[in-house]
Amino acid sequence: MSGQGWSRRGLAAALAPALLGACASPAARRLISINLTDTGPVAQPAPPDGVATLETAFDKAKRMTVPVMLNGLGPFGFVVDTGANRTVVSTEAAAACGLPGAGQAEVHGIAGAEPAGLAAVRRLAVGAVTSRDLTLPMLGRERLGADGLLGVDILRGRRMSLQFAENRFEIAPSGQGVEVGEGRNSRIPAYNAPIPVSAAYRNGQLVILDAQVGNVRVSAFIDSGAQVTVGNRVLRDAVVHSHPEFGVRLAPVPLISATGQTAMGEFAPLPVLRLGGMQIYEVLGVFADLHIFDLWKLNDQPAILIGIDVLRHFHEVALDFGRKVVVFTPALPGERTPKAALQGRL
Repeated sequence: MSGQGWSRRGLAAALAPALLGACASPAARRLISINLTDTGPVAQPAPPDGVATLETAFDKAKRMTVPVMLNGLGPFGFVVDTGANRTVVSTEAAAACGLPGAGQAEVHGIAGAEPAGLAAVRRLAVGAVTSRDLTLPMLGRERLGADGLLGVDILRGRRMSLQFAENRFEIAPSGQGVEVGEGRNSRIPAYNAPIPVSAAYRNGQLVILDAQVGNVRVSAFIDSGAQVTVGNRVLRDAVVHSHPEFGVRLAPVPLISATGQTAMGEFAPLPVLRLGGMQIYEVLGVFADLHIFDLWKLNDQPAILIGIDVLRHFHEVALDFGRKVVVFTPALPGERTPKAALQGRL
């Protein structure tokens, strides 16, 4: 920990999870929004339908990384980031592949925007799934915490599955997997059975509208690139109003972005978090007025980013972008981390 605030690694040691990544932006404005939060030092047109199942790893922040080929070269480790509206390549990986420059674009992070160079990629392959003729923003590997970020531009219209128990990642055509029937959001049908939760498509992401923190209804964005669950100030104020004891537990913390900018936040254990038919306990959250909430025009209503700190407590989390559903499969007893607790909502 530095004297100026918490680095992502420092906060990780204090909270167990670490800080968040940044997210998507309105497509109509053609903004690029990606994970720009400091991760510290790092160790050395539509693709065709098909299924790619890959062995994965976890980075220091326990985000899932997958092998990606660029113009036939690699593999490079890309973090699966459903909170990035564009796939991003590190400047180091771009240089290693000799990717030609393609101009500049403004990239939005947790505390503001900055210009970034663009690289032209003829072919990006994730297993059997291939995308062609891409223009990707470039940032340093130290900022990204990986060789790149695999964003929702590659995942859009498909079903992706984060299989935490097996350390596997799968991309498949939309519609494969659990069927969603009427009333399926209302309760857990059986132990360890997949739990579908309906979602909406907003700002390039899937957002769960049937969600609450305590008794406060909230829009919950699924962000696999975020290292901790983060709510806006409106949510914090609403939770404090309904749970006065919560306000006493808040502790200030500076969030440090990879751009060197900082945003002040507060962290505390959340009241119970409900997503559809599930209640999740003992989640440590951060509350902050972040640039991304302004970007989404969500600074006047409760909103929360569900990060990898929550997602990795499940056996599997699948996001079907085509059918607008998120499917959670609870962990078996041996897989569950000590502070993850789920129960059905009757």
